[in-house]
Amino acid sequence: MSDLSTRLVAMEDKVAGSDTGTLNDRLTTVEERLQFNSDNIDDVWESIEKLDVEAKDMEDKLAGWMEREIAKVYEIINTGNPLGQ
Repeated sequence: MSDLSTRLVAMEDKVAGSDTGTLNDRLTTVEERLQFNSDNIDDVWESIEKLDVEAKDMEDKLAGWMEREIAKVYEIINTGNPLGQ
């Protein structure tokens, strides 16, 4: 028997004789953590999307306000100013 075959038989004996319950418990724990982390990532993504909508709304309001204020300044500069006419 080759060295590889001998090692394979030894591994099969160890795996067959081992307790797979512990492995199943560890896999279940990992799956639970994965689901928890996935849910948290979904929650964070939803929060980021809400913040993005709020930021865009604030940006639109700020742009409107700036346009109105600049229009006022433009009107002040050009009213009664012979260079502006």
